Amino acid sequence: MASMQSAMNFLKRRFSDNNFNANLPNGYMVDAEEEEEEQETSGPSSLQSSIASITGKVFPAVQQQAQSNRQNAGQRASTGQQHSGVSTSGGGFFASLASGNPLAALKPDNQDKYKLILVIDDQHTDWSKYFKGRKLHDEYAIKVEQAEFSEISLSGHSFEGTTVDINCLRNGHRVVKSFKPDFLLIRQAARSMAAGEDFCNLIIGLKYGGVPSVNSLHSQYNFMDKPWTFSQLIRIQKKLGYEKFPVIEQTYYPSHKQMLTSSYFPAVLKIGHTHRGMAKFKVENHYEFQDVVSAAALTEAYVVVEPFIDAKYDVRVQKIGGNYKSYIRTSISKNWKANTGSAMLEEVAVTERHKLWVDACSEMFGGLDIAAVKAVHGKDERDYIIEVTDCSMPLIGERQEEDKKLITDLVMQRMAACIRPHPDIANQHQQRYYQGIREQSSGVRRSYNQHSPWKSSASAPPSCPPSGPSSLVGSEPSSPTATKRESLNTVQTNLSAGDNRERRRSRSRTISGDEESKAEKIRSMRQSFAYFFGD
Repeated sequence: MASMQSAMNFLKRRFSDNNFNANLPNGYMVDAEEEEEEQETSGPSSLQSSIASITGKVFPAVQQQAQSNRQNAGQRASTGQQHSGVSTSGGGFFASLASGNPLAALKPDNQDKYKLILVIDDQHTDWSKYFKGRKLHDEYAIKVEQAEFSEISLSGHSFEGTTVDINCLRNGHRVVKSFKPDFLLIRQAARSMAAGEDFCNLIIGLKYGGVPSVNSLHSQYNFMDKPWTFSQLIRIQKKLGYEKFPVIEQTYYPSHKQMLTSSYFPAVLKIGHTHRGMAKFKVENHYEFQDVVSAAALTEAYVVVEPFIDAKYDVRVQKIGGNYKSYIRTSISKNWKANTGSAMLEEVAVTERHKLWVDACSEMFGGLDIAAVKAVHGKDERDYIIEVTDCSMPLIGERQEEDKKLITDLVMQRMAACIRPHPDIANQHQQRYYQGIREQSSGVRRSYNQHSPWKSSASAPPSCPPSGPSSLVGSEPSSPTATKRESLNTVQTNLSAGDNRERRRSRSRTISGDEESKAEKIRSMRQSFAYFFGD
């Protein structure tokens, strides 16, 4: 409200000032007759005339908008309403006028100075405060846009990427935005059995534009059907064995037509892609089984059936980057759904067995940065793995703030890996890297020269020892025969070396003699030319 009042005062002063036109740069606020006279006398450029025509239209509109805002503000003040959202509608014009540069209102935002993260989550968590003050590659600031799946629409282009539109209500005001995200953090399930909560097409559109994400969009697309994900648990069980990775027994039916009866009772039936206890039924006998089958026929969805486990408590092991946490949840309300009703949650130490579970699941679909494994510990003291969740998992326990910071750090690490720094910044990093290598190598050379045993101003480095069997003997004393043989070899080597030096000397003398004869011929020719031509 204070910024709005200061902008109104500025407009009032500027538009009431008689010298306002005189204080503007050349070409602003010029009427048609003065513009024609200037064109006849001085002939201004087309750029100046265009700027004059644009600003001549912009400033009256801004003045009219300012007067309308003052009237609306007075009406809201009289009725006791708060005025908000001015910065989103006309803040760019008012800020540019206050800075004294009217053309600043016509310039688009410089998006090269920041990278935009789209967070898909509900409004209970404000993710912008966790990214506040963060910078990517010490160059780009971080800007966060947050919305739910139901508030998002988009369009993808094969070359230009994906453009996201947000249309939502914030504090009673309609907010409409359009942008291209540089990175994604998805904390909501993209699909459920509830009506109107299938956002598979949005995941496809984001993947179509190649927007990087935590977790990857490829893995999130594969998590849209629980039986498809459960098939990966079966694969891990076959690889590790049932004792290390105890997956619960389960039967899959593509539709209700194949569901005649169950091979075990009591049983739990899960219709379609269920979340957090939705569309899950416990049946005790064949008659109740058929009742649920008739309900499944209305949905035309697949159904999975698994034996009911009389649980002592539930186990959840989560992994965020390289951080592990393990929780057990004991039902107090005695509901067969442990996540329904009252329950007692306790964080426990992460065992090697639990760590093996979540590490094995984090390798699914090309790798999961965020994952959680859910299991049931029955009263028979056995564990049954029932589900794996991805980055949409809810945060539980007393250390949720720590988990949110871990997710923030993970997003920054993934952004740094997939978004390259500005070329100038990259060159600076490369120059510093090679400069460090040069300094290290020069330091090694200096150290080597200082400690070299051959370094001496009066003597040369010793020659290499002679090759042959005698060099392999080491410190053992040599025989007289070997000594004579070495002496003979030395004499022969010296003689051959002397012969080689003599050959080189004779060759050099021959070459020098030839050069001298050629020079003598050239001198005689010069004398002959001088005699004939009188030089």
